[in-house]
Amino acid sequence: MLRITNLTFGYEPTPIVEDLSFEAHPGEITVIAAPSGQGKSSLLKAINRLHEVEESPFWHTGRIGARVNGVMQDVYDPALDVHALRRQVAYIFQSSTVLPMSIAANVAFGLRLAGERDRSVIAERVHSTLEAVGLYDEVHTRLDAPASILSQGQKQRLAIARALILDPTVLLLDEPTASLDPAATGRIEALLLQLKKERTLLLVSHDEAQVKRIGEKVIELR
Repeated sequence: MLRITNLTFGYEPTPIVEDLSFEAHPGEITVIAAPSGQGKSSLLKAINRLHEVEESPFWHTGRIGARVNGVMQDVYDPALDVHALRRQVAYIFQSSTVLPMSIAANVAFGLRLAGERDRSVIAERVHSTLEAVGLYDEVHTRLDAPASILSQGQKQRLAIARALILDPTVLLLDEPTASLDPAATGRIEALLLQLKKERTLLLVSHDEAQVKRIGEKVIELR
């Protein structure tokens, strides 16, 4: 789960979001709603400290709590391993970016980065994760092919698989269907409805129809 308490943050002296509090739980899709430029993506980056990768001049007050390794922790606790945080609180970008490697290697990338070296374990996890996102039947005969050959919708499901292989407790989804056609969007939405059963999903979406279809809690940024 996620617990945001009296959170104010920004990248300059003027705050982007002020005094925000809410909770997001497994079993529901929580949607972040606001006009463009009101801090939706910045909020997602603040939750798993992705702004530190961008070296942005970020500041905040208040608390962001997330379940990491089975325990609720302040994500800005100096004792918290940021790599463990990002494994447990995964970020899915709007653009369906794939790594310049094979389909299988894309999915396995995080697992290898986390230190797994057993090829049989990696192969089994790649298989099960591709099945979980509905891709295995579509790509199982070409796992060694470059991921760039996939359609945009398949690439986005591959990106979700790349995050899922590390079994995160939270998925932060930054408009994951914005560039997809209706059929691909429908597949992603169906996938999210499955994933919410065991994970906390926080979704940014500009699509009002999508919010009505799958959003169960809406948090408005003002």
